[in-house]
Amino acid sequence: MSSNNVNEIDANLPWSSSTSIERSEGSLKLPFVRPLESERKFKSHIIEQKINEIKNKMHDKDLARIFENCFPNTLDTTIGWMDHSEKRPRTFIVTGDIPAMWLRDSTNQVFPYLRFAKNDPKLKKMLLGVIYMQADCILQHPYANAFHPPPGSIPRSDNPWSRVDSTIPETSTNIWEAKWEVDSLAAFLKISYNYWLYTDEKPYINDANWINAVNTVLGTIEVQRKGTLEEFKRPAYTFTRETRTSTETLMLDGRGAPVRRTGLVKSQFRPSDDASVFPFFIPGNAMLSVELAHLYELLIDTEHHMLAKKAALISQEIREAILTHGIVSHYHFGRILAYEIDGYGSMHLMDDANIPSLLSLPYIEFIPKEHELYKRTRNFVLSDYNKFFFACDKPKENVGPVEGVGGPHIGLGFIWPMSLCVKIITATDDKEILDTLEQLKKTTADTGLMHESFWWEKPSIYTRSWFAWANSLFGEMILRLAEEKPHLIFSEIKIEKKLIAAI
Repeated sequence: MSSNNVNEIDANLPWSSSTSIERSEGSLKLPFVRPLESERKFKSHIIEQKINEIKNKMHDKDLARIFENCFPNTLDTTIGWMDHSEKRPRTFIVTGDIPAMWLRDSTNQVFPYLRFAKNDPKLKKMLLGVIYMQADCILQHPYANAFHPPPGSIPRSDNPWSRVDSTIPETSTNIWEAKWEVDSLAAFLKISYNYWLYTDEKPYINDANWINAVNTVLGTIEVQRKGTLEEFKRPAYTFTRETRTSTETLMLDGRGAPVRRTGLVKSQFRPSDDASVFPFFIPGNAMLSVELAHLYELLIDTEHHMLAKKAALISQEIREAILTHGIVSHYHFGRILAYEIDGYGSMHLMDDANIPSLLSLPYIEFIPKEHELYKRTRNFVLSDYNKFFFACDKPKENVGPVEGVGGPHIGLGFIWPMSLCVKIITATDDKEILDTLEQLKKTTADTGLMHESFWWEKPSIYTRSWFAWANSLFGEMILRLAEEKPHLIFSEIKIEKKLIAAI
């Protein structure tokens, strides 16, 4: 995914001409930017009920407006196509302004809706369709990260970045991009597990394509645990692209930096779609370990119990490898987790905003937020020792101090709202949460939506006005606060506390 087109404030939304001019009652007067009801791609009565329930309780009306805009954005605008088959539905979801389906993005875009699926058959069917679509995509190319719409569905758009890609395995015309990112396959396992968790149903375990996709996932993982010299003559995966940007291609004729077998899984690209410096990407392996353990839970009581046991074994081996090879000593923070390693002793100390990240490790359920290893790692990530952490005390616009994590994808000085949402989700301190909510609220550039990134000195300069993953994550973050820390966002909680104090 390439998105280096930085824009000033604009109305570059395909539905902007049909939006209301209604403004929030808060001091920022943020706009209501949902499409007209008649133009929304997918409608769910239970999601609308939840939006109204949450926004009406929130005491900050600007935050309420952002939630109202962001939480349904994936449903409103990115459900590109649905096959409504009763037996095997399929759902194709675009990222927003890029008309392709990423395995990682699509899982994250719909993830906050899974908890409501049991009480909305239409929503449940749509989400099941995402699982089947992802399974079909993986069978087409297990190393691809993004896909065109299926034949006979909706018109396809050209991907100008991948016209000159050279890959092993070769790509078909159905592939948007074939960057090997280990979290793409983990995302497929994540949505499959959580669909079962929230609906108590798993019809896909009887689907041949889904089972074949799971077998393909496990087979791909095993191949990518090999050291570089083990597959010297016939590498399973290579990627080269004609580009002037080093993060868009791989060294050594597309092999990437050499690694030594450790038990970890190579990931030649990161969840930002940037090339890894060292292919053993620790956050991606952490997510994979978690989701393989979840796959065990999903399958152990079925006829596929041997597959479940295999997944559990690999999960444990990856976790042990992370704890053996991924923990490094930092002269200031002590023992922390590295971002990437190569098994030869080289390490890359940084973090990137995209999930999975070091900051997101509790969110992806790898480690508790109270764990000392995580707390030390988090302190590193949210400091100027992390080369992609940016802070500005006095931006040129009246938004107050801003700070957060970015990454090389957009460049230095750009903070990603995604990292601010994750910072809130992983925080234990109420003041930190409130301060970060204030940053998110004041850096939408008067759009009422999340963006990919914003410039630290002038947040009205941002990238991607239509980025559904970030919008879904903001919605999920508010839902989490509503459950875990309602006193921070709900009016009646504050009133109740005052009454108790007065007794």
